[in-house]
Amino acid sequence: MSLTEIIVEIGNTHEGSLGVAKSFAFMAKKSGAKTVKFQMHLAEFEGVLDEPFRVKFSEQDRTRQDYWKRVNFSLENWINLAEYCKSIEIEFLCTPFSLEAAQVLHANRLIQRWKIGSGQAVEWPLIDYVSQSGLPLIISTGLVSVEEILLLRERLQLNGAWSRTTLLHCVSQYPAPIEHLDLHLMSELRKLGCRVGFSDHSGNPNVALYAISLGAEVIEVHMTPSIDYFGPDVSSSLLPNEISWLVEFAAVSDVLRKSTGTKIEHFNRVAELRTIFRKGVYWNSHLPKGTVISEAHLSFLKPVRGVDVINYESLLGKTTCVEVFPGEPVKLDQLSG
Repeated sequence: MSLTEIIVEIGNTHEGSLGVAKSFAFMAKKSGAKTVKFQMHLAEFEGVLDEPFRVKFSEQDRTRQDYWKRVNFSLENWINLAEYCKSIEIEFLCTPFSLEAAQVLHANRLIQRWKIGSGQAVEWPLIDYVSQSGLPLIISTGLVSVEEILLLRERLQLNGAWSRTTLLHCVSQYPAPIEHLDLHLMSELRKLGCRVGFSDHSGNPNVALYAISLGAEVIEVHMTPSIDYFGPDVSSSLLPNEISWLVEFAAVSDVLRKSTGTKIEHFNRVAELRTIFRKGVYWNSHLPKGTVISEAHLSFLKPVRGVDVINYESLLGKTTCVEVFPGEPVKLDQLSG
């Protein structure tokens, strides 16, 4: 199993500002993430004019359509943002919320792989297009039933895309209560024969840490620069320093998962420390040559300078062949019998 990838989801938190979007990409890069993700919303291809808000958070936008238009970038600015991400060496990822958005991203070679949200996971025209592109796919499953996941797998298999697909367990609540997350369901997805990960909306870094420990190959987390920031996803987001913890934890977990050392190897590595921390056997009396050794003649002290305490019983009943003095370590060449 490879290192868990942390995808930092910005979504539309940039509020339509290219400069703010770039600053988010830079924060993600500083946090140690290798991938930053945005969303492309083409209002005319996404919803009806009276499409309801999930959360009516903006007094600036009269309708959801107004919001999509305000936060979406021109093609020139999308290209600019993608080139900026490339310049700071972080992968630019962008979720298309329509077939037309996917066509824009693909035609302009803005992305190296697809991330599809759970609301579009069974939108077959879009799924057929992205799966036939030859690029890897990451698909969230929060709004998809078990039966629909099986249909999705069948569709991707027909398009030859299943082997390059990662399914993300997801709970589509914002924020998602911890008691509803059920991360064990990643193992159910894994039974389908694909890579598996988790898209988090809890706003709690401990959840993602646990998902990493369960073997998630991809973790997607929202990021906000402050808990007081504006936007509908802030309560579901992590701070940059929390994302840094995830990246570091993922790296440590990768090393731990790959560890194959044996107890013998560990024992041999600490040979010198054993002599310091374990006790050896010492004389506690002045004994003439020819004394038969009993436990009363011995002390057990650090460090080991002769006989280890584990072997002290093998000394009992032997006879000193030289004169010995208190405080000296017991040596085998001092004994006979």
